[in-house]
Amino acid sequence: MNSTCHDSLSDLIARLNEDGPPVTCIVSDGALYFTVEVAREIGIPDVVFWTMSGCGFMGYVHFRTLIDRGLTPLLDATYLTNGYLDTQVNLHGLRNVRLKDLPTFIRTTDPDEYMLIHSIKAVQISSQATAIFLNTFEELEEDVLNTLATMEQFPPIYTVGSIDLLVDQLIP
Repeated sequence: MNSTCHDSLSDLIARLNEDGPPVTCIVSDGALYFTVEVAREIGIPDVVFWTMSGCGFMGYVHFRTLIDRGLTPLLDATYLTNGYLDTQVNLHGLRNVRLKDLPTFIRTTDPDEYMLIHSIKAVQISSQATAIFLNTFEELEEDVLNTLATMEQFPPIYTVGSIDLLVDQLIP
């Protein structure tokens, strides 16, 4: 999708801008990182919305670290059941985390696993967005959010959740 939708989104925004009020901002899912480039080309802000928690996002942030440390990809499929995923890992901003607590895309034996590589790229490109929204609230994940705020590669990060609690309030 990221390789094929760039031009379609650019064309759509151009048509919308011709027929009505101009598009002034893009809010997109974190996985759809092509929107950051489109927004930059048009000269409007892009807010990347990651629908998982702050801890989940921080897990994606550390995928490259896990590869660099040799913790993923797994050596073989037995690592899925032999207790290896219970391995404690020390990751900046996350406490008492085991491999099995992190997003499941690390549970692969393939170094070219699409979702692992895609997730790393999505996080990298999110760092170029105007802002990041996370599906959480500060009281729940204060430590992780404070750590993310100190990581210079990221734009401002805002909490907009928990979405499931907001939906319950908005939709009877």
